[in-house]
Amino acid sequence: MRNLLALFTLSLGLLLIAGDPGMAQTASPDNAPLNSRTLRKQDREECTKQATQQNIAKRNQAEFIRKCMADRQGERRKKTSEDRRTRRSIAAEEWAAVQEVRNRERNEQLEQQAAKRADCNRQANEQKLRISQRRSFIKKCVAQ
Repeated sequence: MRNLLALFTLSLGLLLIAGDPGMAQTASPDNAPLNSRTLRKQDREECTKQATQQNIAKRNQAEFIRKCMADRQGERRKKTSEDRRTRRSIAAEEWAAVQEVRNRERNEQLEQQAAKRADCNRQANEQKLRISQRRSFIKKCVAQ
């Protein structure tokens, strides 16, 4: 009994020490979109570097950094809106192509139905059916 308990404890300890690599959290990929806080931080760092490179006076540095950050954010927004516009135009083109295919298929189907109905009408004329019989005959003929 003692040996069984010791074996169980030892195996449990090894399991905990070895761990399961599938349980570990993975780092986020480098190409993941950054949140706005991170982007602002990057902008501030870059604009501060530019201010020191351009030897901007301390009293004018805050205004320069504000303008620089606003410009960078504006460029990012412009790029985002252009990307969105491009995606929408692509989606609209794809939707138009899908609609064109659907319309073409529907027109072919309607033409086939019209041809079938015309054939059924021709058969009804050849058989010289009366109106009541003609209607039921055409319905049955078209349904086939």
